[in-house]
Amino acid sequence: MGKMIDTVAFGALAATGLYLFFLNAWGSIPLAAGLAFLCTALARGLILARPIKKKASAAQLRGELLRLAGLSDAEAQAELAAWVRTRWPGEAFALAPVLKHPEATLSSGDILNAWKANREAARLVVCATCPAEPRALAYARELSSPPVAVVDSRGLSRLMRRTLPRQAPDPAVPLKTRLRRVAARIAASRVTPRNLLMAAALLALYLRGASPLCLAGALAILAHFGVAIGQRRVGSRLFDGQGEPDRPVEALEHPSR
Repeated sequence: MGKMIDTVAFGALAATGLYLFFLNAWGSIPLAAGLAFLCTALARGLILARPIKKKASAAQLRGELLRLAGLSDAEAQAELAAWVRTRWPGEAFALAPVLKHPEATLSSGDILNAWKANREAARLVVCATCPAEPRALAYARELSSPPVAVVDSRGLSRLMRRTLPRQAPDPAVPLKTRLRRVAARIAASRVTPRNLLMAAALLALYLRGASPLCLAGALAILAHFGVAIGQRRVGSRLFDGQGEPDRPVEALEHPSR
């Protein structure tokens, strides 16, 4: 529904702009209206004539990178090599997977380790599930015997976006789970005493007759602070009842005993 509203609004804005342009050029209202309608219809026909390929979303790409990072080296090597060969099918190379969290980085040390482990290859592709540091990319270009090419998570995402079909969001996720995920993302953001000072300043401005937006901003900052503090509080149990073991976990004994 939202995309339809955006399309209608954009079409109306484009038609209005064309109408004003033709009206200013020729000064005739019927001619300007007719030309604007004709141009809008032609543009719509050209757009609809091309099939719109729904690309994979950013969340879907991140989930795929996380899945690849959790595979074994052999499984990930086979899948990553298939992705890379979709873009460069005629080139021969050995592929070294570097499986890290997508929020980590590929360092020069990672490239050096992959290069040393594949010295017998003619050409080496270091494929990582995380973005590469600029210094690591520069270091990879300096290596030879074998030469090294780097495909990091950004390059993988471009390859996957062309092939992966877009998935609809899972409607089976309960609302409580979604709210907990949102709260976890909020808690992951950095909270400092500066947030409280900002909330106090906005509240003082509201009390002195400023816009109600100041009150809304102060309440939002305080809510963010409260959720973050509550989420970071250490609970009494480690797993909160999830994955209960069949038997009690025995306490670790001191090595001296």
